[in-house]
Amino acid sequence: MKKVLLSVLMLSSVIALAQEETKVVDSVKTSKSYKLETYIGFTGNVNDGMNLNKKLKNANLPELNSFVPEVHFGLNLFMEKYSGDIEFGFLFAKPNEGNNEMKYRGFNTRLRVHYNVVNQEKFAFTTGLGLAFLGNQYDIYSKDNTIDLNDLEPNNNSGHVSFTNQMLYFGPSASVYLFKKSSMQIRVNVGYEFALTRGRYRSEFGSILNNVGESGNNRFVFGITLL
Repeated sequence: MKKVLLSVLMLSSVIALAQEETKVVDSVKTSKSYKLETYIGFTGNVNDGMNLNKKLKNANLPELNSFVPEVHFGLNLFMEKYSGDIEFGFLFAKPNEGNNEMKYRGFNTRLRVHYNVVNQEKFAFTTGLGLAFLGNQYDIYSKDNTIDLNDLEPNNNSGHVSFTNQMLYFGPSASVYLFKKSSMQIRVNVGYEFALTRGRYRSEFGSILNNVGESGNNRFVFGITLL
């Protein structure tokens, strides 16, 4: 009887130990099933069909270049079959023409959801869809404008135009992950984004006449990110 009891206890111990080892293995596998990282990088936005530029050209004012640089940062999630990221970007440009100058600032929020077509130890290729929201601020002013602090009556001071617009984009995107095992991982993104909203211009300082929209003015984006 003692031998049977001893055998049962030993068998129970072995089973319990095996279960604990299985839990540890499963825990390790689970912890390595995804990778969450912060990143920073550079994006180029290409849009050569802005309706606003036509208005600026007719007025001999500085036009916004078709290529606008963007510095971005975000959070990247990479799993076995799927990956995605959310990023925030800042755009800036300062074109000038003659005695006039424009200061352009943009804030971009982008979300991507991808399927991992190729997922190897040091390389990955993913593709899917991206959604982006862009808010723009435009300030056009004369570089020789004089402000008299003794006469701050708005009607007596001119030489500055300020307006904004917002755009929502949606389209296909693809990413290539390089040097996945190194301390300096690189992700290259490309995408084509369709303009979904009208993007008409507004101003906090008055109403806008002869307004235009930017619907249909899609853009090509590409970026390099350090993970």
